[in-house]
Amino acid sequence: MRQQKITHSPKFKSVITAGIIGVMMGACTTYKPSLEPTHFRNKITVAETVERLELYTQPSGLNLSTRDQDAVTDFVHLYGQSGQGPMYINIPENATKGLGVQQAKSAISSRMQSMGIPGSGIQMGNYKAKGDVPAPVVVSFRRLTTAPIDCQQGASLTLTSTNQPYGNFGCAQTANLAAMIDDPRQLLAPYALTPSTMIRRSTVIDAYAAGETTATPRPGGQEVSAGEN
Repeated sequence: MRQQKITHSPKFKSVITAGIIGVMMGACTTYKPSLEPTHFRNKITVAETVERLELYTQPSGLNLSTRDQDAVTDFVHLYGQSGQGPMYINIPENATKGLGVQQAKSAISSRMQSMGIPGSGIQMGNYKAKGDVPAPVVVSFRRLTTAPIDCQQGASLTLTSTNQPYGNFGCAQTANLAAMIDDPRQLLAPYALTPSTMIRRSTVIDAYAAGETTATPRPGGQEVSAGEN
């Protein structure tokens, strides 16, 4: 019986070689589960902090400089924007009756009134201080802030043998979002809905019942056609 010799083309041999190499490379790769979404791995944390301002007084008067006056204004504005609870004014015991203390309280109260913040939110208190050391009037309040996120690379960006992102992938985006949040209370609970306008509701219902359009008329200057040049 005559044996027939089978020959393979170079193209067929290259396909077999590529398949063998692929199997060998796949055998060397270890499986790793997918990472959790970035908002689980890099969470935005809301923390309570205490904002503090010190005003050094004298028995004859407060004598605030222009820089100190600007600091008081910015401090009260921050309280009106994101303050939680009352505004605390703590006075050293050795200066409870000084003219400077009264001026400090008056400066805070007047700026709160000018910004529409009720002065009833002020709470006065005393603290112990050494008589031979200048002691300030301490103004403070509590507010909520987002804790800074430290985004370290932690791994080479070219390490892609497992086809998975590196551990801190998306951390910078979360950190930027946390820094842009003006009121951290938005992360804890949604804002309450404002009451609906009964007059507008009646107008829309009447127009709907009459078969008329319920949309607000658009001014002619706002009408733009996509076909115009």
